[in-house]
Amino acid sequence: MVSTPKKCANPACTCTAPEKEKYCSAHCEGIAEKIEIVCTCGHDGCTHAGMKA
Repeated sequence: MVSTPKKCANPACTCTAPEKEKYCSAHCEGIAEKIEIVCTCGHDGCTHAGMKA
């Protein structure tokens, strides 16, 4: 059975999380208890790609 890709649990991020993972990166997991307006995970496919914290 093929699972549907799921969005990263960081609300500001538009990346897809790897299978069996909640977040797309250590960055997004590390800020889980904080509010981020613009995601700075650094992935090319993220809406805010190229932005650095």
